[in-house]
Amino acid sequence: MKSRLPLLLISVSALTACASVPDPIPGMAPNPTAADNHRIEVTQTAQRMEVPVAPGDVALSSAARAQLHAFANNYLRYGHGALVLSTPSGAGNSDAASIVANETRMSLVEAGVSYAAVAGSSYDASGDAASPIIVSFSRYEAQAPECAPLWEQDLAHQSNNQPWESFGCATVSNLAAMIEDPADLLHPRAQDPRDGARRTTVMDAYRAGEQTHAERTADERVSISNAVQ
Repeated sequence: MKSRLPLLLISVSALTACASVPDPIPGMAPNPTAADNHRIEVTQTAQRMEVPVAPGDVALSSAARAQLHAFANNYLRYGHGALVLSTPSGAGNSDAASIVANETRMSLVEAGVSYAAVAGSSYDASGDAASPIIVSFSRYEAQAPECAPLWEQDLAHQSNNQPWESFGCATVSNLAAMIEDPADLLHPRAQDPRDGARRTTVMDAYRAGEQTHAERTADERVSISNAVQ
């Protein structure tokens, strides 16, 4: 009986050649990802609020104060840059607006906005009998990509072995709807400074051969439930 070893070696060599991964072609760009095919558009916009001021007003109304507190919360959550407070100039209520503008600033500070973050400004309101005080700030909004309907695509026949047109689009759309601040898609947030004092304490304990973690009480220890033992 003739040996089948040469035939077996040829077959294994052929399979190995088929399974080998070719080297990438220099200069060829990698296949685009779902994030590349379905981009989230981030635009900068302005959020503003008008505080009505009638001639002779010397204080904010309770409704305006409540609206300012809600506006300040939005600034602390989504705002970028200064919160601009613009008072009318040349209007019939300019004197009253100057008085109410100071209360408007203090109301924003009471809501948590830094006094230095409120930038004063004015706008030309000549000829108006009663112009409002305008507060505004810049924020970012995310626009989700348009996803092609699945019923318009043939998911069973992909001759080039590439994802279909809307592959990953729903995930990207959900991200655009859930992200807290769309500015995070443009650049990372600044890091807080390190705690130098805590680092020194840990290094001193390490050099002395002592434990470097904080002491834990019995109430802080976690016990495993009998149900998972």
